[in-house]
Amino acid sequence: QVALDNIAREIGPTNRFIFYFRGFITRSRGSGSIHLLTHGATAEDLADALGVRQLNQWLRQFPQNPITVILDSYTRDRNLMAFYANREMLGHAAFVSIQRASLSAEDLFARSLLTMLQNDAADLDDNRQVSIDELYRHLTLNVSEERALKLTEGILLPMGEVGAIVLKLSPMLKVVSVPEGASIFLNEQEIGVTPKRLLDELEGGTYSVAVRKPGYLVPPTRSAQFDPVQGASITLSWDLESIEIYGRVNTPDGIALKGTAVWIDGTAYEQDPLHVGEDGQYRFPANISTIVFGEGRSDTEMLAPGKPYTLRAESSDLYHAEATFTLAPHESIQRALILIKKPWFEVAQMRFDRKAHEDAIAAFQNGIEETTDFPPMSPEFTQLLFDSFAKVVKKMNLQNIAYVVTTAKLADGLGLREEAKAYWTRVKSKAAKDSPEYKLATKRLRELNFGRWLINIVIFVVLIGVFVSGVYLFQKQRKTPRA
Repeated sequence: QVALDNIAREIGPTNRFIFYFRGFITRSRGSGSIHLLTHGATAEDLADALGVRQLNQWLRQFPQNPITVILDSYTRDRNLMAFYANREMLGHAAFVSIQRASLSAEDLFARSLLTMLQNDAADLDDNRQVSIDELYRHLTLNVSEERALKLTEGILLPMGEVGAIVLKLSPMLKVVSVPEGASIFLNEQEIGVTPKRLLDELEGGTYSVAVRKPGYLVPPTRSAQFDPVQGASITLSWDLESIEIYGRVNTPDGIALKGTAVWIDGTAYEQDPLHVGEDGQYRFPANISTIVFGEGRSDTEMLAPGKPYTLRAESSDLYHAEATFTLAPHESIQRALILIKKPWFEVAQMRFDRKAHEDAIAAFQNGIEETTDFPPMSPEFTQLLFDSFAKVVKKMNLQNIAYVVTTAKLADGLGLREEAKAYWTRVKSKAAKDSPEYKLATKRLRELNFGRWLINIVIFVVLIGVFVSGVYLFQKQRKTPRA
């Protein structure tokens, strides 16, 4: 009581008073009220014990100060649940621990508190102030499983104003960003990446803080007035805005074609293109974290600054546009896309280059419906087309001579002389005489057989020479007089 009187005279109006009792407690047999067994008191003789009601009377000396009571207690009473029925409010807020007395458990609560003080683990909301509720949640959920189990075998109970602060930690400046991993610049000096907590590194004063992350716009620098007092906490947070690739796609006369597909080669946007609206505007964030491929499956990709990319647009199969760009670390890119009509054969090669093989074959087929005068394709695409057309021509009796002509031309392109001869022979047999296809087949067969004709002529000339030489020698021998 004397100690409390002295504290009441000295305590300031802004201070919080914490009363911590560590020792044995019991219940009186008459009223069942709780008594703290101070020096000299026993469970059998409560004359020197401190009753909770008496303690509350003494604590009323502090009308302007919120009072927190921490009861770190042990009992030899067998029925712990009786303490629930007889518990009384202590101060404005309290944290009550009542454990069964044993040699191994009498310092369990205290050791848990000390562990928490050493690593700030109970500051669950990271504001450098620990409340009764945080202390309770830490001791029941976040301490070691064995220790938490032993504590909860007894009574562990927060009471009253559970948001009351029981501990103020060292001051902190915290820098966070969404997404994480941004470089932090304190007074223009790089000090690490987000999230980062600065606890003992700073003195009082004003600091400028900036963050930067490749692929995101540079947000404004912020100032922080740091006051190094216990429990002080400043959190600076940035929601980083992704750099973008944006612009408008339209025809040469400025008309936007609604539904035009726009994508970036070699990225997730290629599998899930953007389809523009009536205004023709497109916009791609460099951070492709929102692209979703089918139900329940997503992918995350970041376009790399300094790497070249190709932006493409397609409308109605034949209308295409493309533009290249290279990302800077913190700047958005604007590109206009002008749709130009392209022939089917060029569309087919483009689709093949994008690994869309079936679409490439279909586009090529659309082209030969108009003309079989197609330009050279890449060797790989030519081989794919030949294999596809040869299989169809072999299995089916096609009425459309264009497919046979195309197969013959593809064989020519691959240098397959024997296959080319077979298909041109088939063209010549199926095409009407004097038709362009018949004339072309005749010409190609003549060219393909030119080597054989040349060999036959040489053999014929050699045979004629041999015959003439033989006749000449024979005549010469007849005219020569015998000896």
